[in-house]
Amino acid sequence: MASSSAQGEEWCLLEDDGEEGGSVVFAGAIAEREKKLRSIERSNLLNMVKLLVKSLIESSMKLTHPIPDDHTHFCQFLIVLEQVFKHRLKAKKSLLSQRRYFWSAIEAFERCSADFSESISSVRAISGIKTLSGRGRAWLRFVLMQKKLGDLFRVMVEERRDVLREWYEVDSVMVCEEGMVISGMLVGLAALDYNMTLAGDEFDRPVGVLDLSMHLRDGNYLAKPSGDSEEGGGEEGDGLLGQLLDQKAFLEELNKKLEASVDRLKTRLESVESTTSTLRERKNALEQQVSGLLLERDQLRAAEAEWTSQLQKKVGTLQDDQKAELETYVQTRSGLNDLYSASQKSLDSEMKLRLQTEREMEIQKKLRAETETALQLLEKSVHEKQDSIIALRKQLEELKEANLKTQAQLKSSKETHQRDSLKVRNLEGKLAQTTAHCKRIERELEDKKNQLKQSESTSSDLAKKLEEVQLAKSKAEGDLAIEKQWRGSLQSELQKEKDRVVSLTNENRNFRALKKEHAELLEKHACAQETVSEQEIALVEMGKQLSKSKQQVIDMREASSQQVWVDEKEVNGCQLCDAPFSVARRKHHCRNCGGVFCNGCSDNNMQLAVSSKPVRVCDGCYRNLLERNS
Repeated sequence: MASSSAQGEEWCLLEDDGEEGGSVVFAGAIAEREKKLRSIERSNLLNMVKLLVKSLIESSMKLTHPIPDDHTHFCQFLIVLEQVFKHRLKAKKSLLSQRRYFWSAIEAFERCSADFSESISSVRAISGIKTLSGRGRAWLRFVLMQKKLGDLFRVMVEERRDVLREWYEVDSVMVCEEGMVISGMLVGLAALDYNMTLAGDEFDRPVGVLDLSMHLRDGNYLAKPSGDSEEGGGEEGDGLLGQLLDQKAFLEELNKKLEASVDRLKTRLESVESTTSTLRERKNALEQQVSGLLLERDQLRAAEAEWTSQLQKKVGTLQDDQKAELETYVQTRSGLNDLYSASQKSLDSEMKLRLQTEREMEIQKKLRAETETALQLLEKSVHEKQDSIIALRKQLEELKEANLKTQAQLKSSKETHQRDSLKVRNLEGKLAQTTAHCKRIERELEDKKNQLKQSESTSSDLAKKLEEVQLAKSKAEGDLAIEKQWRGSLQSELQKEKDRVVSLTNENRNFRALKKEHAELLEKHACAQETVSEQEIALVEMGKQLSKSKQQVIDMREASSQQVWVDEKEVNGCQLCDAPFSVARRKHHCRNCGGVFCNGCSDNNMQLAVSSKPVRVCDGCYRNLLERNS
């Protein structure tokens, strides 16, 4: 009951802190205040889930039948569980407003496991549910009936945190450590049996109000009922004494719990001290290793400096030799290049001459072919003319025979004969011209043949010169191959030296990696020291809280021992202002000192150590209590 009252006070802190938001000015203070509010919300939800799970299990053990729908503890547990699912749920924007439905977050886990898909499809098949909140409530009851709520909650909180962060804020109960604690508590609900009807109309209605009255202790122990008889006063005194004894037992139990928590913290401190001693030993060992590594690093650096100086000397000598060889190679190559350029120029000139002769030969061949075709055409024309002459002679004979016959035909035949004779003479002149042209062409052909023979002789000489040039070129290529081999040997030696340099650089890298590991170990040591200091601070704070609680217990014991309830029948006036009591001015007891006062002198309310809520105290006690608390 004491734990429930403390939980109720924490639950009220959330509302009290919410009224102070207007006074915060700076952004850092606002952020810290919001973090505190979120942590208070999470702790309140966790405490309520603990209380309701415990009460549900205890009440189910008293029942002889499964838990029904209208069971009070079961209904209150569902209300708190729905608040857990709704806590810091990300708002999904729509056209009209931003809405939060935890059913949408549950649907996001449909593909995570077969149990999720089966339960979600079964809830979708229920008819009569119109809202998304109703589907979420139906899903909670369905998985409770199947005894899978703890397993599915564990899948949501532990295994699929990537999907969970898409739907919930970082400081929500589902994402933080409180969600894992709640998943562990929900596993125990699998041992309970439920008797529920999944009717669609009920789930769309708004949930009821969480009633904490059955879980909280009534703290007004000193309230005295209105009665005038002396027998009633004696019975009330006995009841007050019993309540004080109960409160004393409760405080003793609370003190025992605090002492147990202090013992636990001491054991934790001892374990932390042992871990710090081991870490110190490891630190000393690591420092020794680091000193050895530093010595090795210095040795390696000295060796590296010697190697680099030797390599630089070798590289310098190799570079000088290479420069001298390059100079000799350049000189020999320049002479060979001159010879090669001269031979190339002569070869180019001879090739040009050869090309010119070949072109002339082709032209002469073309001319010879043209002359042959012209001769063939002339021969054809001569044969044709001879045939025509024969035909003309035949015609002349025929004409002569015809002239003998007729004189008229003779005259005409003479005229035609004269014409034909003229044509024959012209043809004979043309024939003589063609014969002379053919003789001329034959002479030119003989001259061209002589020129071809001369060009062939010059080409043979050029071929001999080319062979000589190729021999010189092959000799030069052999010299170049020898120089290339020598150069390759030099490059292989350079490559070996480079490999040595690479090995040295690798060793240097390994040393740097060791240095990084040393830095990481130093960081871990610093983190361990920070944790130790934080735990020491926490122990100091717990000691302070324990001293405060002991002081409160002492104050309560003093108050319970000193308090005397004054009988109101013996007092006729106010003990502070001495005003007489009447029908208009009534008597009031101070719950701290037990005195009788008027309403004006006892209109203050303050929470005492023996009560769980504010009670009436007089002005003097009010001032003393304020001074003591401050």
